[in-house]
Amino acid sequence: MVNMKNIISFLDFNYTPFSRKQCIKRLFVIWILSIVLCFIGKFYIILACLITFLNIVISIVFCTLIIKFQKAKISRFLCDGLTFLYIAIILNITSYRIITLQINDNWFLAVVLLFLLFLCICFFILIVYFNIKSDKYNVKSTSKKLISFPLVGGVCGIAVAKLFLQNISQNSAVLILFISTLLLSFIVSIGSLSLVKAFLLKYLETR
Repeated sequence: MVNMKNIISFLDFNYTPFSRKQCIKRLFVIWILSIVLCFIGKFYIILACLITFLNIVISIVFCTLIIKFQKAKISRFLCDGLTFLYIAIILNITSYRIITLQINDNWFLAVVLLFLLFLCICFFILIVYFNIKSDKYNVKSTSKKLISFPLVGGVCGIAVAKLFLQNISQNSAVLILFISTLLLSFIVSIGSLSLVKAFLLKYLETR
């Protein structure tokens, strides 16, 4: 059983009030990254429509937070969590799209890369759980533990990709860009832990 006091310490850890200006900037970044994603390699109308739909949904959510819930604590957690989770997914798919500049589309590889991202996030949640239980959020945090797993996940992703790249001539620039984007997606996904804060905040409010 996790102590309620420990959960509150986690919610207050590095907390900064919700910023309307920052929210708008993040929304702008999301749209830019999404447009770039759609135009990497072969253009797929289905992907463009899906990304546009998700962007509109997130835009509506963010506008609601700005207009109606600007002073609510949960707005900060939702804004942070949705932003970093969505950008991590975009970067993960972007890494796949980059590597398809050298190989044919392989949807199994795309699913594997997304699954590795999912495992990363699950690992982060597990770390947070044990940290809350140990009341580690009462002291200044260090990110070494959280950063190590994305790097391991990135290496795993690269190893998996290598299986699909055997006997294929590789452009080193494309490969480096693929690796960098994949690693970045794992690292950025750390910010999605704010959604855990949003969930715990609602949990405390119902008790």
